[in-house]
Amino acid sequence: MALFRPYERTDSTPSKDRISALTPKGEKASAKAAKVDAPAPAAAEPTQPTPESRQAVRRKQGATPTRRAAEAARMERLHPTLTPKQQRKADSAAKSRARAEAWDRVEKSPERQLLRDYVDTRWTAAEFMMPAMILVMAAVMVTMNNVVLSSWISMSLWVMLAITMINVAIMWRGFKKLLAERHPGASTRGLLVYMFNRSLMIRRFRQPAPRIKRGDPI
Repeated sequence: MALFRPYERTDSTPSKDRISALTPKGEKASAKAAKVDAPAPAAAEPTQPTPESRQAVRRKQGATPTRRAAEAARMERLHPTLTPKQQRKADSAAKSRARAEAWDRVEKSPERQLLRDYVDTRWTAAEFMMPAMILVMAAVMVTMNNVVLSSWISMSLWVMLAITMINVAIMWRGFKKLLAERHPGASTRGLLVYMFNRSLMIRRFRQPAPRIKRGDPI
């Protein structure tokens, strides 16, 4: 009895190996060949739109506008219909632009450019009028208790005004001669008032700004 060893079953081969071992080699080769030879699925070719599909797209997008409707839409984009409030704002802006353009044309005229240079190149008594008026008003308020002194201070303002008028008259006479030499036949309409206003303003605040220094030749 000791000579015989009981029978033991050993699973030395995995289950997959057992299946491959049991499968005939011919079937394995045919399966591999079928996998290699199987054609790949072809990509779907784009289909050309048919007249029916085009017509359906047109119906979906809407009917084609007529020429009159297209022209009306274009004019509406160029000149939109405004409410009364918007129309008033647009008219006001257009008037402001027109006034600015007209003012620029006047300011760029050769007569006014020459006058500005003529005033800016010299000292004038008129440009001291504004500071003098402020000082005189302050002095009058301080000396209100002394009537005589306050009256004399007030009279100094009239003296300053007379000097300014004389200075502007002399400048105007010299400018008319220069204007006749540079621009014969040019009109002097409105230039006297423009000269007085220009000379009355302090040089730093003059508009357009001076483009010439004091004492430089014109």
